[in-house]
Amino acid sequence: MADSDETPHARRNDGVPTASADAGQRDDTAAAVREAIASADVGTEDLYADLAAIDGVSDVVVRDGVASVEISLPVSSQTLRDQLAADVVTAAESVAGVESADVDFRASAADPGERIDMLPGVKNVVAVASGKGGVGKSTIAANLAVALADTGAAVGLLDADVYGPNAPTMLGLDERQPNATTDDEMVPRESYGVRTMSMEFITGEDDPIIWRGPLVDEFIKQLFGDVQWGKLDYLIVDLPPGTGDAHLSLVQHFPVAGAVIVTTPQEVAVDDAARGLVGFARHDTPVLGIVENMAGFECPDCESLHDIFGTGGADDLAEQFDVPVLGRIPLEPALGTMDGDGEPVRPPGIDVPLVGRLELPRTREERTQGDRAPPLACRTDGGAARDQLRITASRIAARLNEAAVTFRK
Repeated sequence: MADSDETPHARRNDGVPTASADAGQRDDTAAAVREAIASADVGTEDLYADLAAIDGVSDVVVRDGVASVEISLPVSSQTLRDQLAADVVTAAESVAGVESADVDFRASAADPGERIDMLPGVKNVVAVASGKGGVGKSTIAANLAVALADTGAAVGLLDADVYGPNAPTMLGLDERQPNATTDDEMVPRESYGVRTMSMEFITGEDDPIIWRGPLVDEFIKQLFGDVQWGKLDYLIVDLPPGTGDAHLSLVQHFPVAGAVIVTTPQEVAVDDAARGLVGFARHDTPVLGIVENMAGFECPDCESLHDIFGTGGADDLAEQFDVPVLGRIPLEPALGTMDGDGEPVRPPGIDVPLVGRLELPRTREERTQGDRAPPLACRTDGGAARDQLRITASRIAARLNEAAVTFRK
């Protein structure tokens, strides 16, 4: 028999493709699906970030004409999930060889890769700031943290608003002193999946905090470095209003992945928010976008929309600084409701004559008070405000992915 130049691995059996050829064809089809998703600019309109460009498509597998696409992004809004899935399916089914497609979501935050010794396990530090007090910044910060945690992401909330800490109240964490490790690190309290540390845990409930700048700087560093945060996808930092010492401490000592500016529509709030934007820009901190709080009120009786604080403020600010409006949160009475429907929880203990009641240690479930209403982002009575909070959280996650991809280049 004459020698053949064809190797055994290169032969075909009666014209039937080998298994390796089938795998190669599937890989080519999967690559074409990725390209179709990228070409369709999926996510650009809904997330304000191109899903493919921000590494949001983690896996594509094609078998028997079915494309399975995995989106690795914490998308807490069901509205956005449905729209993104529909767009991905449309793009995938435009590829030859794909008859149908299914989409799965996985909460995985992009990692910019920047670490410091004080926060070795934290991927993204996110500042939530406002130029003026009273615009609902702390409420927005707490709800964004809860919405991201609800997707399965690991989230922490640092209440760095040293002059007016409110996070424990919003998350139903009324127990005062945090526990400590054998290394004297404070252990964050956890509620609704969010690890929380606040000035309110350390000071007396009604004690005023009157500190000069150096004390604020040292305390901010302590809240980061002396707390056992563990591994986090996002550490949300609720800053005090304005552009003071806490802001400087944050941007000078820590790698801030991005900042979110909270404002209301009226001019005085927008003017102060602009100063906050300039402040972050001077320290090369990416501004992810603007959240417009108290954006209109829908009357429950006549169902008409009333712009109590005016309109257009956030849009003007976004155009001026070339950043998106991440969300518009309408006035919602349930947003300010802290009392739940249940009876106040009495901690377990025993009553001792002439001494009083001796309370026993409480479990984590017992520490989340039954007489506190959950944050609006995870309530069923939240209406349009709840939807907007979850949409905003999803867009922040997408913008952080975009910032991480840009930073790694």
